[in-house]
Amino acid sequence: MKIAVTTPTGNVGSKLSNLLLDRGAEVTLIARHPGKVNALVARGARVVAGEHDNSSVLEDAVRDANALFWVNPTNYTSRDPLGDARRFANAAANVILKHPELRLVQLSSVGAQLPSGTGPIVGLHYAENKFRSVAKNFVALRANYFMENILTSLPTILSDGNIYTSNSGSVTTPQIATRDIAAVAAEVLLSGANGQRVIDLAGPEDISFDYCAEVIGGELGQPVRVVTIPGQKLKVGLVQAGLSSQLADLLVEIQASFERGMPHELVGDEKRVGKTPYPQFVREAVVPAARNAEVRS
Repeated sequence: MKIAVTTPTGNVGSKLSNLLLDRGAEVTLIARHPGKVNALVARGARVVAGEHDNSSVLEDAVRDANALFWVNPTNYTSRDPLGDARRFANAAANVILKHPELRLVQLSSVGAQLPSGTGPIVGLHYAENKFRSVAKNFVALRANYFMENILTSLPTILSDGNIYTSNSGSVTTPQIATRDIAAVAAEVLLSGANGQRVIDLAGPEDISFDYCAEVIGGELGQPVRVVTIPGQKLKVGLVQAGLSSQLADLLVEIQASFERGMPHELVGDEKRVGKTPYPQFVREAVVPAARNAEVRS
């Protein structure tokens, strides 16, 4: 099985690439910075250098491939994030039209069935519809809220014990670890199944942000709490952290959709549930990251 993988240095792409190599697949990686995937190359992966909105890069990567794993990347400084999403999706669609037997597996998101009101997920809505119109064999993996997203709050957790969000702490989501997403992606890519379908990916339990803070605080041995702030104040913080104003607006919008219960709108053709419970994730990912951050400081 020959499989091309986009974003191989990402949370999902890196884990997926290793799983595919473990299972004997011939893996081609599309990497903007090839030096960052040297460990995968040492395991036998082939690298095509460049961005995957480039048609020649994509053509090279999918040459003789059976399947393509697709992720629309996030440019944190972009002034037109949704335009970027459309550009990447269009590039993939143009290549797929030339390779009708290629099986496409897209990392999408819960809420991608909605045309508006979901921030950056609107770009995935566009991509899903574009791919559905051109790909004979297409699977959208609508992943729920990544457990790894909490790592962006690690600086404030360590500095003042707070997780800042525009959501109330009681808001719940069926959070899922990215290794569980990668496991399903590997299974789907290697299965050789044809046709079109949507798979909802959720975690093993529905958990609140307050619960996340409680578990993290217990593992770190310090009080941690959720601090709810207005969306515009959150936007200011995101921009100060280096995000574009346009992306910050979209991230505030997606948090508002959480208050409306969007993460629970699982409307795909089937549902897969991850195996990693939140306390295990915190022990294995958050605690080591916190220790590394403390050592660096």
